[in-house]
Amino acid sequence: MDGFQMSDWVAIVSAAISVLALMLNIVITSRQTRVSVENFKFNNDTQLMSWANRVVVAMAEAYHLTGKSETHPLATSLSALIDEGRWFFPNIGKKETDNEKPGAYRGTRQAVLDHIVAVYDAVVAMPNADDQAWQQQMSSIHRARRHFVTEIQQAVDPRRRAWVMDRFRKF
Repeated sequence: MDGFQMSDWVAIVSAAISVLALMLNIVITSRQTRVSVENFKFNNDTQLMSWANRVVVAMAEAYHLTGKSETHPLATSLSALIDEGRWFFPNIGKKETDNEKPGAYRGTRQAVLDHIVAVYDAVVAMPNADDQAWQQQMSSIHRARRHFVTEIQQAVDPRRRAWVMDRFRKF
């Protein structure tokens, strides 16, 4: 200790403070990065849920159709929702026929969109359906709606979303 002067002690304390500040900065930056990532996912999930809510409403309307004249506006709405859904669930993979298609339609459509397509197909088929076929279409719509809601729930994971919200509320 005899060889240490006051300036040496000041340098050591300054270095220790700098290391401590660096470690604190790393912790804060790491937390801010996690918050930013969760915020991005939260915003994306919010947009996804808004779209999914409109899909569920259209599916409910399809399920409760009473007249064949109601099918055209609903088919139009479902068709638009399918294409809008491609922004959240783009086609995946490649097919031999892809070169003949526009970019958004290349590859294989994701299952979540298949369920909307099933409802669209049922609605389009309804004007020509007899009572038995009508009931089959209703059953198909009901089944597709349940599968769609399940797919969206897996994509958004509302339990994790609630956990994250609760976690960040504490800070």
